[in-house]
Amino acid sequence: MDTIQHRDAQAACSMGLHCVKATATLPATTTQTIFTVTGGNILVTLLLGEVTTVFQNSDPVLTVVVNPTAAGTNTTIASTADTTSLEAGGFLFVEGDGSALVKANAGSVAVTGQHEFIVAPGAIILNSGATKSGATKWDLWYFPLEEGAKVVSG
Repeated sequence: MDTIQHRDAQAACSMGLHCVKATATLPATTTQTIFTVTGGNILVTLLLGEVTTVFQNSDPVLTVVVNPTAAGTNTTIASTADTTSLEAGGFLFVEGDGSALVKANAGSVAVTGQHEFIVAPGAIILNSGATKSGATKWDLWYFPLEEGAKVVSG
């Protein structure tokens, strides 16, 4: 087993399955589906955005919301934080409890404590309250809680 296979196997055991949302520009005063959950509930172990194009120098008013397809209502899992001029390589960390997005420049972000949360089938969406320039890519690690549950890039 080579180093990459070893790393991937270890990550799958400790963090779960991995799904990537490729780089996309920020939504313009609208929503953007970043992941879709189907087949059953999942346990998210980490949801992390990475800035790939610097954000415009005024706050793009970003939130991350779960929009269930069957029962339930939209739930904010990360509210807005001041992301003004967030540089390429910066991170947006979703704690899952509705508190502000944790943002960090300079290529690192502190991830402390337990921040796992359950998501029902539906969409995980990035919501922007303004039209601003910038782009992000997103990574999600999860465990399926029901047979057939999975996540695909939005």
